Amino acid sequence: DVISPTYTYTEPGIYDVTVAITSPIGCFTSDSFPNLIRVEPSPIADFDYDPATDLTNFNNTVQFNDKSVGAEHWNWQLGQFKTTIEQNPKYTFPDTGIVKIRLIVTHPEGCKDSLIKYLDIRPIVLWHMPNAFTPNGDGQNDGFLGKGYLEGATNFNMSIWNRWGEKVFETNNPNDEWNGRAQNTGGMSPAGVYVYLVSFTGPRGEPFEFKGYATLIR
Repeated sequence: DVISPTYTYTEPGIYDVTVAITSPIGCFTSDSFPNLIRVEPSPIADFDYDPATDLTNFNNTVQFNDKSVGAEHWNWQLGQFKTTIEQNPKYTFPDTGIVKIRLIVTHPEGCKDSLIKYLDIRPIVLWHMPNAFTPNGDGQNDGFLGKGYLEGATNFNMSIWNRWGEKVFETNNPNDEWNGRAQNTGGMSPAGVYVYLVSFTGPRGEPFEFKGYATLIR
């Protein structure tokens, strides 16, 4: 009963249209238009990925699995790193952070749909300290030094204390080792057990602190 009606077709198919007109003086006429409207089927974009949790800089290879319905072509946008038209791509991400994953699928008739999900690839720092060292100048285990992976970490500090509570070494450089001398320049420290304290701030601001014992062997 309107001059320019609007109708939403919810199912794909080919539809006829009939127009009926009544003039102001009551005259009636109608006309039919067979196969006038063609509604193409639309795909439904969907996907999952593996692993679905615990993505880190050490666990950063992701298998994407297409779960779309009615799709013939796929266009993946893997953040700023890669685009691909594979149906089920596998990719190793070169960096950490929140990554936007977008899948655009196309139906054989040309209709498109898209879906966006976000991956959180967390930066992990690892740091291990030895429990003993032998500063005897033989070139083997002469310094007390931690090892690991600290990319993105800040505010590093390592301090070492003797049994009397005296600080014998301190550094803000994770590559600096203690050579067994007081502040690395004074007299040789005696053999025995020392206490170390290591602290730093992780890439996302989380605090880390390690305490332990270092045995100096002569």
